[in-house]
Amino acid sequence: MNLFFAPWLRAGLLAAAALSAPFAALAQNGGDYPNKPIRLVVPYPPGGGTDVIARIVQERFSSLLGQQVLIDNRGGAAGSIGTEVVAKSAPDGYTVLFTLSSHTINPAIYPKLGFDTAKDFAPVGMVASLPQILVANTHFPANTVAELVAMAKAKPDSISFASVGNGSPGHLAGELLKLRTGTQMTHIPTGAAARP
Repeated sequence: MNLFFAPWLRAGLLAAAALSAPFAALAQNGGDYPNKPIRLVVPYPPGGGTDVIARIVQERFSSLLGQQVLIDNRGGAAGSIGTEVVAKSAPDGYTVLFTLSSHTINPAIYPKLGFDTAKDFAPVGMVASLPQILVANTHFPANTVAELVAMAKAKPDSISFASVGNGSPGHLAGELLKLRTGTQMTHIPTGAAARP
């Protein structure tokens, strides 16, 4: 089984030492693990929230494990492209997925994924909770959520909102806002890529 970290599972950034326990267990079972660099696949582009958190823990993991932990960003399709890379890698603990809730959401959105999130992965640890925020250009006429909702109700489908992809937390937050307010807005998946 391949391993994954899920930054969205728990509030607060946990100590990297606590997350190194599963790797220590591999060392006990496999003898000299790790004896080469570990590839930490982040299935999102550099600079996003998941990538930033991965880089925060990267140095500590490297220090604790005595091996380099190298980040490999593989963005696209709400995380499923990088996730597939990990699913098809050797299940030896040297290729690890650092992902978020789209890992469990994608099977409902993409019926033909190249992996099975339940069978091909084993959870390793919880790292952080990432809030969703609503922001707009400073020239946007609404200054509050109430004003945004009023605008969206007055002119259905005249407002669009962006996310990193279909099924991503930002997309689902936008859909929930629409559902709870009875508005119609257009979703723009800015980081989405066509499924291979």
